[in-house]
Amino acid sequence: MHKKGFFYLIVTIVFFSTYEVVSKTVAEHVDPAQLNFIRFLGGGLILFPPAVMDLRQRGTRLNMKDYIYCLFLGLLLVGISMILLQYGINLTRANLAAVIFSANPLFVALAAVFLLGEPLPRTKVLGLALGFVGVGLTLSGDDGMHGTFFSGVLCLVLSALIFGIYTVAGKKIALRIGSLTMNSLSFVLGSLTLVPFLLFRHIPLFNFDTTVWPQMVYLTVFVTGLAYYTYFLGLSMVDTSLGSMVFFIKPLLASLLAAVTLGEKVTLNLAVGTLLVLVSIYLVQCSVVRTNAGQSPIQDALPEPSIPSSKPK
Repeated sequence: MHKKGFFYLIVTIVFFSTYEVVSKTVAEHVDPAQLNFIRFLGGGLILFPPAVMDLRQRGTRLNMKDYIYCLFLGLLLVGISMILLQYGINLTRANLAAVIFSANPLFVALAAVFLLGEPLPRTKVLGLALGFVGVGLTLSGDDGMHGTFFSGVLCLVLSALIFGIYTVAGKKIALRIGSLTMNSLSFVLGSLTLVPFLLFRHIPLFNFDTTVWPQMVYLTVFVTGLAYYTYFLGLSMVDTSLGSMVFFIKPLLASLLAAVTLGEKVTLNLAVGTLLVLVSIYLVQCSVVRTNAGQSPIQDALPEPSIPSSKPK
């Protein structure tokens, strides 16, 4: 195993696992659309220099179709999925949001069935069913269940579903222009789709409560910018399957952080539901490996490494 690549993935997991917890602390101070505009614009610009270097190494030139398609992907990711995720975090709990969104490989597999015509063997059906039961179990027995809570849950589920569609839709162009370039462009262009929405609601683009500027800097620079770069860098050094650690470890670490920093309880239902979700992801992964001898939904949810590989021979 390439130790440096493993280190980069661990750094990524830590950053990604803090997202729901940190963003929960700014919920009352920054509008969800404003938060996503700032963090994806900044994060996309941070990814821009390495993306340009990667394009040069690939010898790939972008055309207008690439920009238009990345704008479409940005609308899916930044303009819809991440907005729904932020509303879901604001209306529910950080630990619940982390568990539901970490189940996105299940939605990737589901989207691949409908959009790409991938087979649906029994193991995959069992995995999907188990995963959705797990998500349902995390919601049961909650003392805070009310209309607003369920609205938040709906936002989280729709966010994960649209992220799955985004992942499948971006697979082909990522192979051609690289994941760094695809994400950098979709982040920046996607953030720009929020400008009319913000202006229409008379929300300033960059003016927000200065008491939360440390969290905003952290979410922009570290979670959205550096974390994606260390993710791609790590994947270029180790086997792609190790990237699945993000989906297996994030809900566990995020729940622990939410308990320590926000005082959120780790209930038995949440723990068992999370375990079922993780088992379901594993089953869906195995079903695709056995059926296609190809990539798993977890790996499909991971971008293709776009940094020159430094895997040990």
